[in-house]
Amino acid sequence: MSRLPGRVEAGDPARSPLSELPGVGPARTRALARLGLGSVRDLLFFVPRGVEERGERVPIRAAGASIGRRVSVVGRLRGVRLLRRGGRRSVLSATLEDGSGSLGVLYFNQPWLLDRLRSAERSGEELEFQGRVVRTRRGAALASPRLGPAAPPRTGGGGLVCIYSLTEGVGQALLARLARTAVERFARTLADPLAPEDLAALDLPPLARAVRDLHAPPDLPSFERARARIGFERLLVLQARLERSRVEAARGRARAFPLDGGARKRWRAALPFSPTAAQGKAIEELADDLARTRPMRRLLQGDVGSGKTMVALFALAAVSSAGGQAAFLAPTEILAEQHALCLAPWLARFDLEPVLLTGSLASAARRRALESLARGRRRIAIGTHALFAEEVRFQRLDLVVIDEQQRFGVAQKQALLEKGKDVHALLMTATPIPRTLALCLYGDLETSVLDEKPLGRGRVETIVLPRARRGEALRALANRLERGERGFVVYPRIGETGEPGGEDAQAAAVETAGRALARGGFERYGVELLHGRLSSPERVARLERFRSGASRLLVGTSMIEVGIDVPEATLLIVEGAERFGLAQLHQLRGRVGRGAGDAQCFLLGGSEDAERLAILERTEDGFAIAEEDLRRRGMGDLAGARQAGENLEGLALPWVDAERVLRARALVRADPALAARCLAGNGAGSVAVV
Repeated sequence: MSRLPGRVEAGDPARSPLSELPGVGPARTRALARLGLGSVRDLLFFVPRGVEERGERVPIRAAGASIGRRVSVVGRLRGVRLLRRGGRRSVLSATLEDGSGSLGVLYFNQPWLLDRLRSAERSGEELEFQGRVVRTRRGAALASPRLGPAAPPRTGGGGLVCIYSLTEGVGQALLARLARTAVERFARTLADPLAPEDLAALDLPPLARAVRDLHAPPDLPSFERARARIGFERLLVLQARLERSRVEAARGRARAFPLDGGARKRWRAALPFSPTAAQGKAIEELADDLARTRPMRRLLQGDVGSGKTMVALFALAAVSSAGGQAAFLAPTEILAEQHALCLAPWLARFDLEPVLLTGSLASAARRRALESLARGRRRIAIGTHALFAEEVRFQRLDLVVIDEQQRFGVAQKQALLEKGKDVHALLMTATPIPRTLALCLYGDLETSVLDEKPLGRGRVETIVLPRARRGEALRALANRLERGERGFVVYPRIGETGEPGGEDAQAAAVETAGRALARGGFERYGVELLHGRLSSPERVARLERFRSGASRLLVGTSMIEVGIDVPEATLLIVEGAERFGLAQLHQLRGRVGRGAGDAQCFLLGGSEDAERLAILERTEDGFAIAEEDLRRRGMGDLAGARQAGENLEGLALPWVDAERVLRARALVRADPALAARCLAGNGAGSVAVV
């Protein structure tokens, strides 16, 4: 029976803890755990960040005359000192000497090396430093070189050296030594589940060779193929999780809500809009899903302004009118409030009244809302993370709709689904997902795509300007406001809202910007400020003044990127556009152009980012922008942002494409035993279906 590579059977030596390797005591065990390394298997499959050519071993005098070259030198340290520059910035400096001369050594923001260097200085130990020689005001120096014990003398280049991610207490030399020992002792114990024909089709090496080439590559192509092979093992695990989710969902027995052809026509006629062809197709797909006892698992993708919420309205009304209950989850209070405000009149057509649940809801109102849901008097709950609370109970939860689903972790989505039994789930996103990423992350979901905007929408012109030409954007804004239209000015976030003082800093920045705009002549149009320090009632009041036209300019952070639908808004200015991703800028741009008139979006940024931002000038196609974001940022970055808490290491590799994802999925679907071993090697228990 074949075994999953690297996830060996119980009793296999590769499952041994790292403490069984020479030189790994309790302190190093704790340090290695911070890198996610707890066993020999973890270390064998620990992918280096890259490789470097080992520098030629030269005397220090020759190194000082080799500016720009990578070299290796051996010597003794003196004058070790640490200079702190405020915050976490620091410079660790020393002088390295041998019989031929001296050379500076500099480490930036690595203060944990201080004890190691001072210990070597006191003992007179010889160390080997490998790195690039740079010119400084005090002469030649090695910039952030790798260090280790002095190796035996050698001449010429020494081949490739792996560069690993590090943590305090774990240096490159230690990781290289431990990896080398692990490979020597355990690589041969790893069984390979892939048949030779699979390896040939994927152009991947056998597993044992891949592990060796990963940590001791003979050349760059061998390293890249080894890295690809290890990444494929991770794809197998990921696809096994998705396959289990799909199978478990198919076994469920959800309550069915059948609608025959005549009923579907009547329901569609009762909706407050005329569906586009794409919306009509999505509604039919939802109706088919809800008519079955197999729980619906559907991802609704739609570009900004394509009408996803109105499609969700059909599902909410169909389930709730038939006696079921539904939860509509939004990532922010502002979005939940806007959904409740906008959907309430349309739900009233079906004699339904939603209840709003957010963290800022007053205690009395919260008690009433919780009781109405538990007793079944209210059939629809619209809310934020407050819906996860243990005290939120439903009489019978049949449908969960999750808006901007990529902002929630897998465990969070699962927690909401578990408030019912075999619940139908509709996940929505306005951030189009490239096909490869969708196959990796959402292979267990059916997909509906809204690829057209509702009729009557205006065109949005995007203009990238350097900050020095900000006045042009402000003049265009004043002209629009003078005509009675509305506008937005968006400022980048300062730090993270979870940091101490983060929300206060953002609020202060928006307040300062708003006062400056008011002094600049915009006060007569009415300026509303929106930031995270506002209470919910105040936020609603300010948005309502903006929506009604009592105020025509809204100044805020990127919290406005979703949930604000004001057809009269025709101009958006994004300050510091270089600090936003392309997909987020596309989302922000979607706040304008929702009416019949044409709109403008000004992106103000540095000249060094003009080429990236120009992509938004060329296209309004969110899927094209998502593909470009994928190309620039990589699978790992995008996947990590969308699936908080999931281990997606390996998706950043350039070889991860649709063909290999499909091959991994085919392998685990064709071999249930392989899928089971994948899951057994990565922890037992239920994996969320979303």
